[in-house]
Amino acid sequence: MPDVADSLLRPLRPFAGQVVVVGVSGGADSVALLRCLLLVEARPVAAHLDHALRTDSAGDAAWVQALAAQLGVPFAGGRVDVAAVAARRGWNTEDAARRLRYDFLTRAARAHAAQVILTAHTRRDQAETVLAALLRGEAVLHGIPAARGPLRRPWLDVPRADIEAFLRARGQAWREDPTNTDPAFTRAWIRREVMPVLSARYPAAEQTLARVARMQAEDDDALSEQAAHLTRHAPRRSAPPAVLRRWVRAELRRAGLDFHAPHLERLAGALRAGETAHVTLPGGRNVTVTGGQLHTAPQNWPEPDFLLPPGWELRTRRAGDRVKLPGGTRALSDVLTDRHVPRADRDRVPLLASDRGVQWVGLEPPIWAVGAREAAAQPADPLHAAMGQALAQARDAARAQEVPVGAVVLGPGGQVVGRGRNTSREHGDMTRHAELAALRDAARTLGTPYLSGCTLVVTLEPCPMCLGAALEARVGHVVYGAANPRAGALGGVTDLLAAHWGHVPAVTGGVRAHEAARLLKDVFGRVRAARQRGTPDR
Repeated sequence: MPDVADSLLRPLRPFAGQVVVVGVSGGADSVALLRCLLLVEARPVAAHLDHALRTDSAGDAAWVQALAAQLGVPFAGGRVDVAAVAARRGWNTEDAARRLRYDFLTRAARAHAAQVILTAHTRRDQAETVLAALLRGEAVLHGIPAARGPLRRPWLDVPRADIEAFLRARGQAWREDPTNTDPAFTRAWIRREVMPVLSARYPAAEQTLARVARMQAEDDDALSEQAAHLTRHAPRRSAPPAVLRRWVRAELRRAGLDFHAPHLERLAGALRAGETAHVTLPGGRNVTVTGGQLHTAPQNWPEPDFLLPPGWELRTRRAGDRVKLPGGTRALSDVLTDRHVPRADRDRVPLLASDRGVQWVGLEPPIWAVGAREAAAQPADPLHAAMGQALAQARDAARAQEVPVGAVVLGPGGQVVGRGRNTSREHGDMTRHAELAALRDAARTLGTPYLSGCTLVVTLEPCPMCLGAALEARVGHVVYGAANPRAGALGGVTDLLAAHWGHVPAVTGGVRAHEAARLLKDVFGRVRAARQRGTPDR
C-alpha cells in the first residue's frame, strides 16, 4: 500500500495470521495499530478497559466497541474503579491504571487463546518515559521495554506524525482523552509543558531520548547478565557498583518487593563497603545487608537435631547470655554481631542453655561452647577437623621458611586421601603450591586423576592456577579458610567460577579463617621484622 508509511506496517508483519490481543483506548495510536494489523492480515482482538477515572469514560468503551464491530474484529471489554483500587493498595493512580490494564489484557489473551499482546506505545511515549525516569532519579533510564513476556510494543521507534498522517488519509477518527492534557498527571505535564520547550531548542529531542532508552536498555541487559553470574560465595565488595545494583535489583524483584533507586544505592553501597544496613522498603518490608549478604526475608534457623543432655533448655536469647568459646567467654550478643546475624533475626535464633551458660547456638554452622559437643555426644564438624589438618600442613610450611599454606583432600567417605604444603622455595618453583601437592597425593592414593566426590580443604583461598587444577580434577567441593585479596580466584581478586567451565564445585569459605589469617600474619610479620634488622629470613 503506497500511501501507508512503511514504518507502521514493517514491525507488524511478523504477526500476520496470528491471533493478537490489542489494547485499544480509542486514541490515535491504538486505533491506528488496530487498523494496521488488519492490513498485514493479522487477527486482532480489540481489548478496552474502562478505568472509571472520568464520568464520560463509558463513552470511550462504547466507541471502541462500535469501531471493533465496524472493522469486524472481536471485542473484549471490562471496567474497574482504578482510583478505589489505588487507594486501597497504596499505589499512585497512574501505576494502578497500568497494573490493572495489563492484568486485564493478560486475561483477555487467555480467553481468546492469543499468544501475543500488543500495545501502541510510540517514540513519543518512549521519550516521555525516559524524561520522567530521569527527573525521578531512577537507577536505569531504559524506558519502555519493547517486549516483556507475551507483551510486545512494535511501534516504539514510530513517530506520532506518521500515525496521524495514516489516520487522516483514511478518514479515521479517534478519541482524545482529556487527561492527556491535564498537567496534574506527570506524563501529560511533560507532553504539554516540557517537551515543546525542549524541542524548540533541540528539534530532535524526542528521537534523542528514545535513542537513550534503547542504548540504556542494551547496557542494562549486558550488566544484568554480569550480575546474574555473581556466584553465591563471591564477595560482593569486588563487584562493580553498576553490576551490584542490578544484582540487588534482581534479588528484590525475586522476593516480590517494591523499591526505588535510593534503596538500591544504599543496599549495594553497604554490600561493597562490608557494612550493615537496615532498609525499609515501600510497603513497610525490612531488608538487611550484613556480613556481605543481602537478607530479603527472615531467615530459617536450624533447630537442634539431637537429644538434649539433662539440664539443657531450648530457648532464644536473653539479656546477659554468655557462651564459653576456645578464646574465652563472650557475650552472646557480640557473637551474633560477629557472625553477621541480621538484627531483626537475633531474637529468633534458637539456642540451648544450661546453668553454665549457652551451650549451642543454632546458626549455620552451629556454635558450640567448649565441651558442649562432647556432652551432647555429637561428632566433630568434619570440615573444621579437616581444616585443622590443613593448618598443621601450613605450620610445617612455616617451619620450613615457606609461605604458610597447607591443604588436604578428603575422599568420598570423608577420609584424608591427600596432603600438601607450599614447597616453592625448597624447589625453586613458584608453582609448588599446597593445593597442587594435595591433589597429586590424592590422585596417587585413589589411583585416578579424577577426584569427583572429593573435597579440597586449603587454608588460603586458591589462586587461579590451583582452582584450575581443582576444576580439571573434577573436585566436588572446595573449602578454604582465609580470603586471598591479592590472588584469590573465588572472589578475592576475581571469581573464576562465574565463567562456564563445565564443572562447578560447591564452595565454602571462612572455615577457621581467623586461625589461617593469623598464621599468615605472624609469619610475614617475622619476615618483615628480620628484613628491617638486616638479618636473613631463613
